[in-house]
Amino acid sequence: MKFKLVILYTSAVVMGAICSQLTGKLVGALPEVVSESSGLLYYNGELITHNDSGNTPTLYFLDKNTFKVTRKVVVSNAKNTDWEDITQDQHFIYVADFGNYNGDRKDLCIYKISKKDINASDKVTAEKIYYTYPDQGSYARKSRSNFDAEALFSKGDDLFVLTKQWQGNGTSAYKIPKKEGSYTAVSVGNYKTNGMVTGANYNTKTDKVVLVGYNMFMLPFAVEVTGFTDANLFSGSVKKTPLDIGFAQIEGVTNLENNTYYISSESFLKLGVSASIFKLTEIK
Repeated sequence: MKFKLVILYTSAVVMGAICSQLTGKLVGALPEVVSESSGLLYYNGELITHNDSGNTPTLYFLDKNTFKVTRKVVVSNAKNTDWEDITQDQHFIYVADFGNYNGDRKDLCIYKISKKDINASDKVTAEKIYYTYPDQGSYARKSRSNFDAEALFSKGDDLFVLTKQWQGNGTSAYKIPKKEGSYTAVSVGNYKTNGMVTGANYNTKTDKVVLVGYNMFMLPFAVEVTGFTDANLFSGSVKKTPLDIGFAQIEGVTNLENNTYYISSESFLKLGVSASIFKLTEIK
């Protein structure tokens, strides 16, 4: 079933002024092999996605129109403890293994993979970037942690991580260097989303960050961030918009062209919802 994605702006402005509209539609279902799709990337004319916890360390390349799997790339020195997002810069792709529902992980890792290697082979190795949160005082196992994370984007020399706060019902942003090693992340802002942030994208051409997620009722939303600084991601204009696509476990977001985005959803069997791709278009 296809339907129109209607973006409501009755209460969309949190900070700043409305300067654009988002419209979109459901464009297709994801194949069963990526029904647990948790991140989304547009690279070299194709989409790349991956499954989350307990699955193989595999990147799936999809045709951007049919969404059929065209290729699989295995990261041979990686483990999929809980892969949650994927991003890129000019020379590398980064895969975030930082899902942390119980708040007890001490091995949060972002895999850095050369695009040259990905273009040349279906089996690659990755550099490893480990990090910890500066404000996490306890690693005692406790479900619904505020130090879970599902969103990552690249900007300049840094990677930006956004947490999925089960208790705080918001998100905290952190940045870490892109170089292999172990780091304490630097805090760069907080935002009360009243929902779970599950994906992030930085559009280099528009200098805009788009976050996606869903609330406690499994209703999806998008957050557009502009005019920010690297020291405070939420220092500029922040606009939250509900996405009227019904119940959906939104997981990933990537931009195709300047003002066009694809967002992905994971299958949610209890609601009978299959993993899907939606296309969002910004109209100024």
